[in-house]
Amino acid sequence: MTISTTPAAGRKALPRHWALGLLLAISTCAFIDRSILNTIGQAIKDDLGLTDLQLGLLGGAAFSILYGLLGVPVARLAERRDRVKIIAAAVTIWSLMTALCGFTATFGQLLLARVGVGIGEAGANAPAQAYLADQYPPGRRASVIGVLGLATPIGIVLGGIGGAWLAQHYGWRTAFFAVGLPGLLLAILALATLRDPRPKIVAGAASDVPPFGAVLKTLLASRAFRHILAAGVITNFIGQAVLAFGHPFFVRAFGLSYTEAAVIFALMNSVSVAGGFLTGGFLVDHLVKRDVRFYGWTPGLFMWIAMPFYALGFLQTELIPALILLTIPGLFSATYYAPSLAVTQNLVSGRMRATAVSVVVLAFNLIGLLFGPLVAGALSDAFAARAFDAPDYGVACKGAAALASAACQTASAAGVRYALISVSLLFLWSGAHFMLSARHLKRDLDLAQQRSEAA
Repeated sequence: MTISTTPAAGRKALPRHWALGLLLAISTCAFIDRSILNTIGQAIKDDLGLTDLQLGLLGGAAFSILYGLLGVPVARLAERRDRVKIIAAAVTIWSLMTALCGFTATFGQLLLARVGVGIGEAGANAPAQAYLADQYPPGRRASVIGVLGLATPIGIVLGGIGGAWLAQHYGWRTAFFAVGLPGLLLAILALATLRDPRPKIVAGAASDVPPFGAVLKTLLASRAFRHILAAGVITNFIGQAVLAFGHPFFVRAFGLSYTEAAVIFALMNSVSVAGGFLTGGFLVDHLVKRDVRFYGWTPGLFMWIAMPFYALGFLQTELIPALILLTIPGLFSATYYAPSLAVTQNLVSGRMRATAVSVVVLAFNLIGLLFGPLVAGALSDAFAARAFDAPDYGVACKGAAALASAACQTASAAGVRYALISVSLLFLWSGAHFMLSARHLKRDLDLAQQRSEAA
């Protein structure tokens, strides 16, 4: 009635820090393949004559719907089957689909290819986090998740700078080829060096896995979790909007080339987000030894600090002040990630963790990744149309005409500026939810510990 905890004979796994490093590399590859469109989106927009709404669809909805929805059944499979094989298969699929994006010639074709990337990436996140949660104790999980979260800033640098340089010199299609194929090597490394401690399923083991409804009931019974989930969804919504349109903002507002904007945005964002992920992990793991309510207090306070810096940064008309102001808030806003997922994993038993993570990822992506770029794109189009001196902005400023018209460029810059300012105001809302979660954290985590000991 159990799953074997001993790897198959002759298949020895490397130390857990190697597993963390390799899964960080895989997550980085995933983030690059997921977000490369954000960096080269302006080049695709100019080449294919897309609107900002279409660009938002490619950056959000095309990827996020199946990424979120398929994450749950894949997580259920990961509770029963070898997680390493699932991760390796997922890496292979999304890498090939990213490369396929380079062969597309229309918006519809690119949309379908991005859906394929989402299908592949649905298979890695929850199994990877559940695998690492089995390797590290509860008191270190926020730190481990914070380290794993470094995939975002590393991916911003590698995918942002590298992708933009390739798009500038060799075209955006080459950029998709270059970032898609390295994932195949990581899939091979995972199969060769990682071992799930539960590779052999014995008779009746499936009955040991709690049903999905039980996992959902356990999570939603926690008031702290409900507030943390709401806060994380809102924060992710903001973050995805900024990632999707931060690069176009620098191109339009300051007249930078694709590569210049990518270098600036990548370095600025990666430094601040890396600090935020590590702070959210290591600082919170330290503070919760005194009081578990710091799981909510710390990110809640930091969300409120981040908001005015984003709003003021996007208001700037000079590059240097904008860079200074926009580098600061990532140090605070990115702190939400590690505490949110650490609390999620600490509220459930080991056989629920992959499913619990998939529930959080589903919520983040169906709302955050789906609607963040989409809403920001729609707001940008609307603000740009209001800023345009003549009627029919959508017709007058489409494709090559937009590049030749100073009025179109001015309106486009105003549109993305005010869209990002509007979205950043939502940090006030997410911070409130984190603060409210702190009122219930001690009770909910104590109950989870009692359930674990009773089992």
